[in-house]
Amino acid sequence: MPQNMSATISYLDRLTMALDDLLRCQRYCGAMLELPTGIAFSRERTVYEALFVAFVVSYSRCFCTSNTQNEGHKEKVSNKFGALRHRVLSSLSKPKAQLHQRILSLRNTAIAHSDATAHNHKHCGNSLLSTSQNPFYPYEHDEVALALALTEQLLSAIGQEQQKIGSQLSPNDP
Repeated sequence: MPQNMSATISYLDRLTMALDDLLRCQRYCGAMLELPTGIAFSRERTVYEALFVAFVVSYSRCFCTSNTQNEGHKEKVSNKFGALRHRVLSSLSKPKAQLHQRILSLRNTAIAHSDATAHNHKHCGNSLLSTSQNPFYPYEHDEVALALALTEQLLSAIGQEQQKIGSQLSPNDP
């Protein structure tokens, strides 16, 4: 198989992984919109928060580096997928672009890592006890609806790219 064709297959694999993650995001957001946000520490709230964390993690995977099965294709696939992400992100409305940034920031500071800036601890005087904010507080329904619209816009763009690249391959290509 020609080297560039194999890299194309690796790129198609990356697009497929992104679509899988975004389809999960779509399901998680849809489920959140069907549930009440719930009262703190209630069963409803626990399920809502779990869906929120799952949404943030799945969404963010599309914006992190991904390994390819053939290590030699990683840079080419990463660059090509990065260019696609850049095109899509640059076309977002301001509210969607801001939400995108908040999702990634939340993932990086609270969901996947535990940064002190996400908790914003405050100490009164010399007290060892502190107050802090809950970095896991999930989005309300209006933001979840916007996240769903953002996810669907990304699904559309990545799906179109997958179709375009797939149509360039002959039926005999692996």
